[in-house]
Amino acid sequence: MTDDTLSEAARASLKKHEHDPVMIAPHDPVWAEQFAAVENELRSTCGNTFTAVHHIGSTSVPGLAAKPLIDVLVELPSDEIGPSFASLLEPRGILYFGRYGIDGRHFYQRKADVDVNVHMFETGHIEIERHLVFRDALRSDAKLRAAYQELKEELSARFPHDVDSYARSKSDFIEGVLRDLGAPKRPGGPDN
Repeated sequence: MTDDTLSEAARASLKKHEHDPVMIAPHDPVWAEQFAAVENELRSTCGNTFTAVHHIGSTSVPGLAAKPLIDVLVELPSDEIGPSFASLLEPRGILYFGRYGIDGRHFYQRKADVDVNVHMFETGHIEIERHLVFRDALRSDAKLRAAYQELKEELSARFPHDVDSYARSKSDFIEGVLRDLGAPKRPGGPDN
C-alpha cells in the first residue's frame, strides 16, 4: 500500500508516531487481560465474522519482556472481507493500513493508552502458522525466550527511535527459529 491510498487518519498516525521510542517493559500479566478486552471489542464491533482470534507477539509470552503493544491475529473466512472492517473500526481509533508490507495481510493499528496491532489473514495463510509456531516456541523454551529477550533489549538500545529498524533486525533470529521448527518460509523472504 502506498501512502496515498491510506486514509487521512492513517497518514496522520504514521507521521505522528514515526519517531516514537522503542521501549521494552518487563512482562506484565495484565497484557493477557488487555488482549481479551481487545478481542471482545473486535468481535462486538465486527460481528461474528472471525474464524479465530489469537494473541501473538511478545506480550503473549509469559515471562518475556516486550514493547507494551498488544498484537492480535484474526483469522478471516475470506481475504476479501479484510478491508470492510475499516469503516467499523476507524471510529474506535483502529486505523486500516492495508497490506502494510505483507501479502495477504490486512493491518489495523490503534495508538492509545493500550497500543494495538491487528493482523488479519484468511484462514490457512502461512503467516498464521508462522506466528503461532514462533509464539509457542517462545512459550515453551526458556533458553530461546531468554535469547530473544536479550536480542530485543540490545536492539531497543541500538534503535531507540526507529521501530522499523528494530523490527527488521529481529528477522534473522525469528527466521532461524522458524526454519529449525519446520515452519513454512514466507514467499519472497522474511520482510515481504
